[in-house]
Amino acid sequence: MTEFHWFGVLIAATTILTAIGEISARKGWISLFNARKGVHVTVALCCALAIELIPINNWFIGVVGAIVVFLLYSVSKKWFSIDHTHNRASWGIFYFGLSYFLLLIFWGQKSPVTVVLAMTVMGLADAMAALVGRRFPIPALKMGNEDKSWAGSGTFFIISSILLFGALHQLNWLNYPMAMLVLFGFVLWLTLIENSSANGTDNLSVPLVFGVLFPFLFGPLGRIEVVNRFLEILPFVTLFGLLSFRFKSLSRSGTITAISLGILLYSLGGWVFVVPILAFFMSGSVLSRLLQTNEQVLEKTGPRDPLQVIANGGAPLLALLFGVFGHNMDWAIIGFLGSVASVTADTWSTEWGMRFGGTPRHILNLSPLEKGLSGGVTLYGFIGALGGSVFIASMGLFFMAFGNWFWAIVVIGVFGSVIDSLLGLLQAKYQLPESNDQAPSMTEKKVWNGIPLKKVKGLKWIGNDVVNFCSSLLALFASLLFAAITL
Repeated sequence: MTEFHWFGVLIAATTILTAIGEISARKGWISLFNARKGVHVTVALCCALAIELIPINNWFIGVVGAIVVFLLYSVSKKWFSIDHTHNRASWGIFYFGLSYFLLLIFWGQKSPVTVVLAMTVMGLADAMAALVGRRFPIPALKMGNEDKSWAGSGTFFIISSILLFGALHQLNWLNYPMAMLVLFGFVLWLTLIENSSANGTDNLSVPLVFGVLFPFLFGPLGRIEVVNRFLEILPFVTLFGLLSFRFKSLSRSGTITAISLGILLYSLGGWVFVVPILAFFMSGSVLSRLLQTNEQVLEKTGPRDPLQVIANGGAPLLALLFGVFGHNMDWAIIGFLGSVASVTADTWSTEWGMRFGGTPRHILNLSPLEKGLSGGVTLYGFIGALGGSVFIASMGLFFMAFGNWFWAIVVIGVFGSVIDSLLGLLQAKYQLPESNDQAPSMTEKKVWNGIPLKKVKGLKWIGNDVVNFCSSLLALFASLLFAAITL
């Protein structure tokens, strides 16, 4: 059979089995839960099998990309009842397809075994974890609007360990010192990520984290310095995460996300990629506690959740990955510093501006705005942005010896803060039920004292996390452009 025949067979098999699961669930022959897990296992195995039967070329990746677009549309229209559990619309099937698509792009030709193992682990281990967790739900951990059990997490760890050990032993990729410790540390980390990922996001987080680090820990692409750093950083990031959780700087799931970010940054880049972002998180937490700003209008308050960690740390991680995969680490360092300077400048600007800045002004027309609402600027806020940017640029000066680009990083950081304020004009704002001279009339919160609020400004899908990520991403692009011109 040709590659096109095999592709047709696999597409037909997944379509038929998905249809059987969907019809069986709608007819009540089996539960929605069992149908959903059956389909996910089937799709995962077909995705893994495709790597062995079909050459990974542009047409194959393009077709997978088209299927991902179809899944996006179908989930948004709620066509698949089997992917709706916990009284919610799950995007898990779309996330699974998206992770497969991205893994094919990066590793389909260089390390196809990475794609195979990522899909197999996610398909089999996750399904078994869900079944066991449902059978033994106590004690349960609340994650988003669903429950995760320790029994399910334990099952995920055991099944993943067995699958990976068998595969790596067969491939003879466990032939270096402390390989077993690396394997079980890696699986434990994946288990924590799966446990902290709610609403189907584990279908995206687990395969992508797997794909980012696995090839550098095992196999012909493995790097001994990455292995050593991975083992070195585990106790440090764990201690940092526990302390952050203890002092309520991070939520439980936010802690695991921050730990994951630290592991990736240090394992792939070393301390020079950890110190600046660590300085950002610590300085932001300290300023928030010392200044004690009035946060009643802010969208999110309290400990940082996973989305906040990703919104602030996602662009710096992308900068590092650009260097790792693009083999231009100087550009990566400049992009990393620029994106970290951007989020630090924005955080410092918000804290200083709300505490000392008085009445903020609209960034475009300078009309008065209520304090705390996105899109406003103050003189003290600008000073805070400048201070935060200088702070991170100093990290680059002392830890990376990038003194020639000190002021460029400062400017890029302030630029990112300005972009954040501009994008903040598009952020959704809601009318409060009551307001007076002491209380604001609008907030960025969707719900106030349990009451859903009416949107009066901005776009519903644009929240603070979107604004922060986009502004830091633009700062990253500006940094890379600067590097392209000057290096």
